[in-house]
Amino acid sequence: MKNFLSVLFLGGSLFSFAQLQVNSLDITVNDLVYDANTNKIYASIPSANGSNGNSIGVINPVTRVLENTVFIGSEPSVLAISDNGQYIYSGFTGASIVRRFDVATQTAGLQFSLGADSTTGSFYVEDLEVMPGQPNTIAISRRNIGYSPRHEGVAIYDNNIMRPTTTPDHTGSNKIEFTGASSLIGYNNETTEFGIRRLSVNSSGVSNLGVTQSVLSSFSLDFKYHDNRMFSTDGKVVDITTAPFVMGQFTNVSGPVVYDTYYNKVAFASYDFSGNITFKRYNPNTFLLTDSLPISIAFGTVKSIITCGNGCYAFNTNGNKLVIINDATLATSDTKAKPKFSIYPNPTADFINIQGDEKIREAAVYEMSGKLVSRMTDQKSKINLTGLSAGIYVLKIVDAKGNVSTEKIIKK
Repeated sequence: MKNFLSVLFLGGSLFSFAQLQVNSLDITVNDLVYDANTNKIYASIPSANGSNGNSIGVINPVTRVLENTVFIGSEPSVLAISDNGQYIYSGFTGASIVRRFDVATQTAGLQFSLGADSTTGSFYVEDLEVMPGQPNTIAISRRNIGYSPRHEGVAIYDNNIMRPTTTPDHTGSNKIEFTGASSLIGYNNETTEFGIRRLSVNSSGVSNLGVTQSVLSSFSLDFKYHDNRMFSTDGKVVDITTAPFVMGQFTNVSGPVVYDTYYNKVAFASYDFSGNITFKRYNPNTFLLTDSLPISIAFGTVKSIITCGNGCYAFNTNGNKLVIINDATLATSDTKAKPKFSIYPNPTADFINIQGDEKIREAAVYEMSGKLVSRMTDQKSKINLTGLSAGIYVLKIVDAKGNVSTEKIIKK
């Protein structure tokens, strides 16, 4: 089903209109990730979806078709994808395991148990993240079933081998995000401590460096990390450069959040207590609403939201809907305004050269997770990548007129 809806864009006292294309699939999904190499959405599909449940689903965001399903295990839940697109890892609610999905071969592979506690029983995945530049290494926030608090510490695994040092159980980081190859940020969304924790990762495992309480203060809250900021599902923006503090607030929003590095906007699939869903985007610097779109083809609680290419967003609901939004007008007009740049060599082991008709005002390199890793603002045409790990990155170029171009680059 297709709906073409007009959207009101708000920015101070300026108003403009654009067309957003909204589509939905009738499918039960727990979590979503996107792989730019294959241009596919990958979904964890539980048994409730029917005969193709307990699988990883492969969805084409252009045709909006479920192209394939691959059996993965009992009740797949949270997903995480490596920044080079090689592996997708899945947690489960029906088994105390993690399993790895190979994107290139479209097969389910490595599987391992998370162990157990003699009192609280088996450990399950609550949150899961892949280490930047290390597709074989993951961080897991573990939980138990049937006890409170449910937290069982954060652990680091290399393939199926756990590093010996883990963080304490009981109170800790239920939700985690890598901020670099050797650091995590975590949030306790289960007890009234509401602690934001800095976690250090080394060859021995992971340990707490410090905790700041009550900067965020909501149960079951989640967040996304981008460039030293936490963007929480209740609209708060937390600066974690030093001691965490709330630096801003996106108003009238509650729901899953994603940082869109292509448009430099923060997008929410916001929903209210009545189950009404609204897609909203905000300016991350002014915290002002830039556009708001009521979603009439879906209803209920939103589980997660992702970007799925330039001008593409996808989110899933507990009403068994997968919604895909294509910002076709913005993408088209943005492309026309962009100057053409030549990027070479690509792949590269050291330097990327940029050549074009317009002067470069700024060039920035981001990890696929959205973390800024390099920025150049002196109008040079060469960027040094020698300090970066091998993998796929996004290069954003801003010319002297303010036009933006993005290119995928590969560091060997």
